[in-house]
Amino acid sequence: MPLPTRRRIWTLVFVLIAIAIAGRAASRKPTRGVLLDHLEFGRRLLHGEDVHGPWRSDPDAPIRPLHAPYPPSFGLLTAPFHLVDAALGQRAARLSWALLQLASLVALAFALRELLRHHDTARAAAADANDARRWPWLWLGTLLLGLRFVLRDTHGGGGNLINTALAVVAFLAAERGRHRTAGALLAFSLVTKPTLVWLLPLFWLFGHRRAVLATVLAAAAMVLATLALQRFDVAPWSRWLHGSLALLQQADPWAVPAFEFPPFEWMNQALRFAVARWCGTVPPEFAAKVPGGIAAGLGLAPEVVVWLTRSASLALLGSVIWTAWRTRAVPSARLWTTAAALSLTLLLSPLSWKGHHVALLPVLLLLLHDAVTRRRTSSAGILLLWFVPCSLPGGDLVGDAFDEWLNSTYVVTFGDVALLTVALWRARRSVADHGAR
Repeated sequence: MPLPTRRRIWTLVFVLIAIAIAGRAASRKPTRGVLLDHLEFGRRLLHGEDVHGPWRSDPDAPIRPLHAPYPPSFGLLTAPFHLVDAALGQRAARLSWALLQLASLVALAFALRELLRHHDTARAAAADANDARRWPWLWLGTLLLGLRFVLRDTHGGGGNLINTALAVVAFLAAERGRHRTAGALLAFSLVTKPTLVWLLPLFWLFGHRRAVLATVLAAAAMVLATLALQRFDVAPWSRWLHGSLALLQQADPWAVPAFEFPPFEWMNQALRFAVARWCGTVPPEFAAKVPGGIAAGLGLAPEVVVWLTRSASLALLGSVIWTAWRTRAVPSARLWTTAAALSLTLLLSPLSWKGHHVALLPVLLLLLHDAVTRRRTSSAGILLLWFVPCSLPGGDLVGDAFDEWLNSTYVVTFGDVALLTVALWRARRSVADHGAR
């Protein structure tokens, strides 16, 4: 089939996928959904009101602070959609948000393609023609592997696709020497959701120090703009900072967080809850929420669980930092290390919902690319072993009760650790392969 014809067919396929995702997001009930929280957050920022004040978008939910874990600067992302809502209505705002998520998917795809094209030094230049034929299949396969998380983020109105795309495009810009562009993009990602902050030491070790400086300066300017919109009322920032620090330092993961931050839910797949669930003792009130009950953990003392959690977190962070230093001179290895760092953010964040796991798309693509272009059956096996327990059994397929039981096993968290470990190993192997040539 001629290449132009193939491109038209693939364009039609991805357009149909985009229409399905956007239609699903726009059809959400107008009285429910996190996007209503986003619109209200943006409205409050523009009007100088308390962005974290009492709020309830879901009529069945209790009144709580609005987006307590989000910094006030998150409103810089959501305020334009409030304006769309005010001018054209909520359905237009929902559709606009969905289109931004889809645009983020497209930007993520093109950035990863460019990074692979210029960083995979083991391939011959003649492979470019094969890339044009393989790439749509690779990206479609990646979307199918991570479909559970993509659908969760797009249907729920999450901003995780946006943040992931900003970070990956920033990495591409930094690799090309466009430090100001990289800094602006990464800064916007960090001031709206700081969970990707672990990319900063990687950029520094990779030699992109001007990009790190640009990130810090741009982030400071965005925070200042937020303060100006809030009439320089520092109370929202103070509340968010104190609440975030309290959540990070909270020794008992089952306790009710301070400053009315979100309480524990089994859907939260952060590392600290996985360690507490299997190494400690689950309180009866949480165990009772799991259909069919749960197996007992090891029952270790709370102080031991805290020590294990912090040791595991530091070990994972140290592994990524050390690998970044080891791989700083090998472009293909830097790409694997960056994918590993994105996986790390899911584990170290105190709140790690299913929609956040779109951050795994880069490592899924790299493994799929490895399996297809290099015929590595090990990569294909890893993807299969991860996909069946971690991504395939979503609530729509297995039912909410079984999905909640799976949440209580923290299989997704273990999958995150596995993908992180594989990415680090591949990064170091890339260094060895580079040295062998």
